[in-house]
Amino acid sequence: MASCSSISSVDLQAQVLSCVDRGISSTSNRGHSCQLFLGKMYRFGPGNPSSGVSFLSSFQGASLGNARHRHRKHQCKSKVLKLSSQKASLKDNKSEPEFEQQRTESALDINSSIDRRQLLISSFTAAGLPLISNQSMASPIQPPDLTQCQKADVPGGSSPKCCLPSDPVKATDFQIDASLPMRVRMASHLLDAAYITKYNRAYELMRALPDDDPRSFSQQASVHCAFCQSAYLQKNSNEKLQIHFSWLFYPWHRWYLYFHERILAKMLNDDTFALPFWNWDNQAIFSPLPNVIPAVFIENPALVDNTRAPSHQPPTLVDLTYSGKPGGLDPEQQRAENNNLMHQELVSGAKTPSLFFGQAYRAGDANAPGPGSVERAPHTAVHLWTGGDMGNFGTAGRDPIFYSHHANVDRLWNVWKSLGGRRKDITDPDWLNAEFVFYDENATLIKVKVGDAVSTEKLRYTYQNVPNPWITHISSPLSISIAGTKPVSSNGVASPAAAEATSLLEEIEEFGEEVEGKFKQLAGSAFQSKVKRPVKDLFKTLKKQITDEELEEVLVIQGVEVPSDKISKFDVFINLPDANDKTSINIPEFAGTFVNVPHLGMGPGMNRKATLRIGIGDKLEQLGIKDVSSIVVTLVPKGQGKDVPIVIKGIKIEYE
Repeated sequence: MASCSSISSVDLQAQVLSCVDRGISSTSNRGHSCQLFLGKMYRFGPGNPSSGVSFLSSFQGASLGNARHRHRKHQCKSKVLKLSSQKASLKDNKSEPEFEQQRTESALDINSSIDRRQLLISSFTAAGLPLISNQSMASPIQPPDLTQCQKADVPGGSSPKCCLPSDPVKATDFQIDASLPMRVRMASHLLDAAYITKYNRAYELMRALPDDDPRSFSQQASVHCAFCQSAYLQKNSNEKLQIHFSWLFYPWHRWYLYFHERILAKMLNDDTFALPFWNWDNQAIFSPLPNVIPAVFIENPALVDNTRAPSHQPPTLVDLTYSGKPGGLDPEQQRAENNNLMHQELVSGAKTPSLFFGQAYRAGDANAPGPGSVERAPHTAVHLWTGGDMGNFGTAGRDPIFYSHHANVDRLWNVWKSLGGRRKDITDPDWLNAEFVFYDENATLIKVKVGDAVSTEKLRYTYQNVPNPWITHISSPLSISIAGTKPVSSNGVASPAAAEATSLLEEIEEFGEEVEGKFKQLAGSAFQSKVKRPVKDLFKTLKKQITDEELEEVLVIQGVEVPSDKISKFDVFINLPDANDKTSINIPEFAGTFVNVPHLGMGPGMNRKATLRIGIGDKLEQLGIKDVSSIVVTLVPKGQGKDVPIVIKGIKIEYE
């Protein structure tokens, strides 16, 4: 089948209809909607085919063979014809400026059945602004067939499968039990003696259950192994089911912990029991320290895992930026870097739902598209830093500290929503209606929906209030030393590094957006690229629909590929071209990070593929460069990331 990119005719309308006939929607990315397609046609209509053809190339490779797609294809073709007619009419009767404005406004009224958000996205695209579509096609992920379990690779081949009990019974729909007492999850470093005794006893009883009991400790560990190592295929699909690197990460793990907690409560016959959370984000200096491995996981046999990294025992502080090798920081520096990482990944760089939760993952998608801010770090860094079983997704559930670690990740979901602005739960039906299955405290298979997990209070638990000083953290205004260079000031206003980068724009090449056949391998050294910013003045005519404050500028690193079974990490800096693996992240130029935990579910030697998306609006404001036309982006492999091939295929900026 010829691709859309091969079409050379100047008649873009014919090109569009031809591409619609051959399939404009990839099953691996249903975010490319007909509305977004129409917006590009409206922008690049007849007379400007080259840009349109470039856009069309992104729609190659999928067949619209089933009934739903045939219906969608018919609707899209009708809209293409209508839009083309409207464009011609406008062009015949308006001057160019009038035409440019009216075609944008007219796009908002093409079809009243189109979701208003999608119309807005299309109109932005019509104005030449790259924007992200969250188009839903009613394709939520569904529970897999538990009787069809595949081999899940784990380190050393220690377990040939991570399969759940597979009696072909129909799952029971989850019902919220409003009669349960409100449980309070406490910080693990603040537990009293009575709670610790109960906590240890609960795991003793869970470990004593037969291995074939779905509530047993070994089976609970297998739950994470199975769904994180791709032991199951998606329902009615040959694609593997994954719950990492997408918007499923947060809700799946919330449900996992919910049932794990209820099983422990059943062991104790105590409905008030709640899992504690490991408060590793808290950089307090007072004893007992929250940001070390808590004593409860060292002094109580049922809570111990002897595979943890020996060098990371207390009083060693958790390194939320861990890259597989020691960072060599003193405690004060470590706390500062931890705080800045937390601020960037939850406050500054995650102002929208997709930036926080991760990218859309729908039924039939071939690959989980990319993680949210907390998932990639600090979540992954804590896994790697703890080491041993925790250092690999296939074995992480074997360490009791895993459940306390994820309780804190879960708590951060609530904290993030409390920060306001656009920090709200996803409203896409494909997210809300995604379904999973778990065994409950009575060994009954239960089917749950994401939409039932957005409120912890409805699930009858809450969290102990603890300070979150990283919310207001300001990166260091002091000079920093970059190995091999002069000290670089980072005062957060207009640093010499920023000025130098601006002057180097002519010297630094633009890597550009992803195109077929192009890639860059970060062979252990930093990589710099100039990145052009879209001009915001182009959406002035749409301010009645959306304001500057509602848009977030997003840096997109496209086509990231790393070995799935290796630790890998790289940091991202803005306008700091001399950044290297010794550069502190406690500076305004630090924008975010990418970390991979070894994951064998894709098969040994296979690559993890993802897109890294980082909110940079606040960052540009902080650096005093919000009005520049281009920025310099520097990618710096760190730690073990310097020893593995890291590939990227494009860098761009878009709005969300």
